[in-house]
Amino acid sequence: IFYTRENNSWQGMSWNNFAYQVECFCSALLSLGLTKTHAVCILMGTVPEWPISDLGTIFAGGVSVGLYPTSSAEQCKYIINHSDAEYIVVDTKTQLNKILQIKSDLPNIKKIIVLDENALVEDPQLISYKGFLKLGSDNLAKHSLVEIAQQAKPTDIAIMVYTSGTTGLPKGACLSHRYIINSVESLLETVPIYDTDRSFSYLPYCHVAERITGFYNRLYAGAPAYFVNDLTKLWQYMREVRPTVFGSLPRFFEKIHSQVISDVEKSSPDQQHLFNKVVKLGQEIDRLRQKQTPIPSYLIEIYDSLSGEIQSKIKTYFGGEIRILSSGGAPLPQEIAEFFSALGLPILQAYGLTENVCTAFNRPDNHRFGTVGQAMPGCKIKLAEDGEILLQSEMMFSGYYKEPEKTREMFCENWLVTGDLGAITEEGFLRIIGRKKELIITSTGKNIAPSLLENLLKEHPLISHAMAYGDGKSYLTSLITLNQIETEDYAQRNNIKYIDFQDLTKNSEIILLVQNLVDKVNSQVSSTEAIKKFVILEHDLSIEAGEITPTLKVKRNVVAQNYKDALESLYS
Repeated sequence: IFYTRENNSWQGMSWNNFAYQVECFCSALLSLGLTKTHAVCILMGTVPEWPISDLGTIFAGGVSVGLYPTSSAEQCKYIINHSDAEYIVVDTKTQLNKILQIKSDLPNIKKIIVLDENALVEDPQLISYKGFLKLGSDNLAKHSLVEIAQQAKPTDIAIMVYTSGTTGLPKGACLSHRYIINSVESLLETVPIYDTDRSFSYLPYCHVAERITGFYNRLYAGAPAYFVNDLTKLWQYMREVRPTVFGSLPRFFEKIHSQVISDVEKSSPDQQHLFNKVVKLGQEIDRLRQKQTPIPSYLIEIYDSLSGEIQSKIKTYFGGEIRILSSGGAPLPQEIAEFFSALGLPILQAYGLTENVCTAFNRPDNHRFGTVGQAMPGCKIKLAEDGEILLQSEMMFSGYYKEPEKTREMFCENWLVTGDLGAITEEGFLRIIGRKKELIITSTGKNIAPSLLENLLKEHPLISHAMAYGDGKSYLTSLITLNQIETEDYAQRNNIKYIDFQDLTKNSEIILLVQNLVDKVNSQVSSTEAIKKFVILEHDLSIEAGEITPTLKVKRNVVAQNYKDALESLYS
């Protein structure tokens, strides 16, 4: 079921061993008196003990709550207390120290379970993960686990996922067993995976999309996952594991694209000519396919006769046996989507939210560039008069924990209001425009969705964050932050001299690069949507300062307030 990297080789965990550890975790919770429906908070990186703790908690009748490893102690404290958690599982000394800082403010916590035994300190509330499983093992016979499992109802809450909280405190979305099972079945019907498939596990399980698609989905299908303990070695692991299914953020595919282009430029003129011809043919076939226009057989024959070797080479960048690629977390640049699709590897984009994760998905054999696909099985999508995306589905959340009023606000005439603006094509493909609450209304009354501009800016590897600004103003401006690693790397490659990163953010060549990027983005929108001026911060936005969420979403109100003087100076 899982493979971990140990002593330079992949060590497997059998299904039987996994099931036994889940049962032991469940038994330990029951032995220590977990109150049914109360939470267990998991504060760990992406390691096998995360899903073991998750399923063990659900098995015992508890509610599994994930905490982002990047969360501050204060953020952890709020979720632990709000969720009525009785137990916390941590992996490292860093995470344990975070909890020990706030322990006196956690009145309901009975035990803190620690994976790294070297991190343990003298404290009666602490127990090692190994000791916790032994406690469960010693008491297995006392608990009728099958009977406990059979008592679970489809409407029982299995997990609670806390939303990012870009405009206030995070809300705990209650997700039932029905939500999980229906979501997984909808997903497998849309993009089937099998027990012969291989994939990596490296994104945070506390994010609902990774939990459903990266864990429960694989579990249901019987497909093993390989845990990536060092992201810098992902390329090496690609060659070793040869994954058949792979999902990542857009930036990863941009880097692969750059590497492919670089390698092609180093090849012979004949090879370059062949590569460019295959891409051109593939894009022409895609254009016809996107328009649902019949594709001439001769075009397919020429493409098939020329593309075989090139497609095989492209697959080697993903290990050699890849069959499904997906991208999420941010819009995938259309140039990247068209490039890989032309080479026989479409990158599928999807859309969902914590409250209804399985909403829309592009299919391998039926996808449209610039969209997030058609409605998934069990989900209906329509648009309100103002363009807001509304949903009805069999994968709906059960409400926000302790927040009945906010739960009611999420529904209008039995339709879930997503807060996102969209458009639906004649074929039923959904296109995301932006967040309704984030609309900027200029002094001329023009409504502008800032996410379009921001995402276009962030397509460049040097830009880490971009926030458009201009509510009530006569024109738009933008606050921009740079990715330190990418920017310093760019400076070194281009012989730009600088003292430190702050100095680099003021460098005339870097500013010109950003200006050219802004000009390029402006050329793709109307004059009223164009960014007239911008400011580059000397540092990036941070989770610690409350400027971005653990999922790296910008908290607009906080950022606008923190940098009000800099932004307002753009209008003087």
